Amino acid sequence: MKNIKKNNILPKLPDSCNHHFDHALFLDLETTGFSGTRNRLYLIGTAYIENGALSTEQFFADSLQEEPQLIAALDQLAKRFDTIVTFHGSRFDLPFLEKCRNRLQLASADSGSKHFIDLYELARSYRHIFGLENYKQKTLEQFLGISRKDRCSGGELVEIYQSYIKQSNKQEQEQLLAPLLLHNADDLTGMVRLLSLFDFDLFFQGGFTQKEHSVSDYRKLDGSCGKELSIICRLDSPLPASVSCNNGCFYLHAAKEQAVLRVPLLEGTLKYFYPNYQDYYYLIEEDTAVHKSVAAYVEAAHRRKAKAAECFSKKTGVFLPQYKEIVTPALYTEYKAPVSYFEWTERFEQDEALFKQFCLHMLTALKNGISLL
Repeated sequence: MKNIKKNNILPKLPDSCNHHFDHALFLDLETTGFSGTRNRLYLIGTAYIENGALSTEQFFADSLQEEPQLIAALDQLAKRFDTIVTFHGSRFDLPFLEKCRNRLQLASADSGSKHFIDLYELARSYRHIFGLENYKQKTLEQFLGISRKDRCSGGELVEIYQSYIKQSNKQEQEQLLAPLLLHNADDLTGMVRLLSLFDFDLFFQGGFTQKEHSVSDYRKLDGSCGKELSIICRLDSPLPASVSCNNGCFYLHAAKEQAVLRVPLLEGTLKYFYPNYQDYYYLIEEDTAVHKSVAAYVEAAHRRKAKAAECFSKKTGVFLPQYKEIVTPALYTEYKAPVSYFEWTERFEQDEALFKQFCLHMLTALKNGISLL
């Protein structure tokens, strides 16, 4: 087994690689296939922060019989860390390791107290924001402007390793070893750089300040004119890539330290539906509902017991949409409509906390791919 350690790989760590990752071990496996039962493990790559810089430590199997040594080396190193960071590790690396242990009749690793972070799962949670073709590590690196030297695919690496173990010439082996180590090292340093994805988490969890807002005219898809609210926010931490997305109602464009949210205003008359319709009467001519204590003074010919769908009062004004009730009272275009609205008022406009809550509401809808159409 070879143990290849290199220090000071990234002398300047990304800003997102803060003290939360001082005790983190980045882990990436290279294998001959996808099944830990049938295939073999030939390289375990690790990276960690040491003396303020990134170090890598790679455990390489000179033969397929050295799998137990690789796993033992990893277990010994992992004792120093409380967090394990992977890319797709929850679905591949960690299950593959466990199946290897079972196949080799090795004890399971003691990982009960460790915290696991899968950067693939983090990136995929923003799939409605990023809109990428796929969420492979190389695709994400391109999206974030991260370059790598490695150009080999997984299938090519397996062929290179198979040539390595058949090769007896040391010089030839060294030439074959280089691309195997490079691919793994690029995956490890790429993972560290992918930590900048947490800047999106910071933003979407409220790491911003509203700078200004305005109402302006815009042209709808059908050619008619309407009004929309634009909100400009200053981000606490700059984003590593610009994003633009919409769900047909909420619109977002964010780049570096600024984000712009836009949402159309609805001008007209909406309905507030009373929850206890059994206590109301519907006034036929007025097209509204009143409490039974008031309806007692209305002639019977002009009233009837209200059904749930006609137990409402009307409100005319300017409104903002919401996919769940965060601002009350919630009003609707019709009974059980999927989208509710609340009135745009001076009180709402001047309430910074409520205004920010609505911004977070829009960001959550966009992130979760909730359509308000």
